[in-house]
Amino acid sequence: MRITELAHALNSRVEGLTEDFEILGISTLESAKPGEVSFLVNPKYLKAAAETQASAVIVPENVKLEGKAYIPLRFPWLGVRYLLLHFHPERAEVYYEGVHPSAIVSPEATLGRGVTIGPLAVIGPRVKVGDQTVIGPGCVIGPDVTIGENCYLHPNVVVEHDTQIGNRVIIQSGAVLGGDGFKFEFIQGRWVKIPQVGRVIIEDDVEIGANTTIDRASFVETRIGAGTKIDNLVQIAHNVRIGRNCVIVAQVGIAGSSSVGDGSILAAQAGIADNLTLGKGVVVMARSGVKDHLPDGAKVLGAPARPFREAARIMAVEGKLPNLAEEVAELRKRIAELEAKLSAQ
Repeated sequence: MRITELAHALNSRVEGLTEDFEILGISTLESAKPGEVSFLVNPKYLKAAAETQASAVIVPENVKLEGKAYIPLRFPWLGVRYLLLHFHPERAEVYYEGVHPSAIVSPEATLGRGVTIGPLAVIGPRVKVGDQTVIGPGCVIGPDVTIGENCYLHPNVVVEHDTQIGNRVIIQSGAVLGGDGFKFEFIQGRWVKIPQVGRVIIEDDVEIGANTTIDRASFVETRIGAGTKIDNLVQIAHNVRIGRNCVIVAQVGIAGSSSVGDGSILAAQAGIADNLTLGKGVVVMARSGVKDHLPDGAKVLGAPARPFREAARIMAVEGKLPNLAEEVAELRKRIAELEAKLSAQ
């Protein structure tokens, strides 16, 4: 692919081009070589873009580069994605076709066209798998699970009974969907387990990271909305409802029966208490602890979580506390000296 062909494919143009060239690859500003294309997403790296060895740079549409070819785009990441898929086509890591001889597939299971089942995978009774779906080595799919079309389950994924997975869902290794919710009641001196008889529903175009766990509901469903992306090591408890197009970053924990509105972002290590409602477009900053309901568009920080600006002011003051403590101690000392002088008069 030549640079002018790339610009045409992206419905853009090449500025500052002296000679058309064949694109050899895509890389970062720091590591790109002549013949490669790089990208600038954040204008604060404009100096690095001007100094890169890349032969052309994808930039935001309001950015201009002097002395270098560049392609302006409204959404630079779409251009980056286009090149990445061109040079590194998406493909499942499949070293076999069809059902591997070592896989155990129930005769009651229904497999669509072009389904791949990896070595040592187990497919339970009444499972339905859609066309072109890949189930990697060592996966365990429990009874009555439904998996849509063009899904990719990486090795060692566990999907417990009655779970429903939509189309184009990607589940990374070690994830567990549909495990029992954590429900115990302390009765007569001991913890008694309460059965969890609901299910998990994963809508279309969801991605679930490695070693993430999504528990089945107590009675009805735990649901992940379409287009939501979940990072590694996330815990989603029973009865939780996540909206559409949310982002949930690593080590987030969401306690039982809470809901998160469409388009929300939960940053790393955020904790959401049980039975809470977070509105649409909420942003919970990293390591924040949410204990109250949040309205649409709320942005919170801290533990306990407070409105972002308020929390930022508190954190700024906290950094000054050691000096303030010294000043208070000095003032107390002076007051004591003054009181002593007054008493002596």
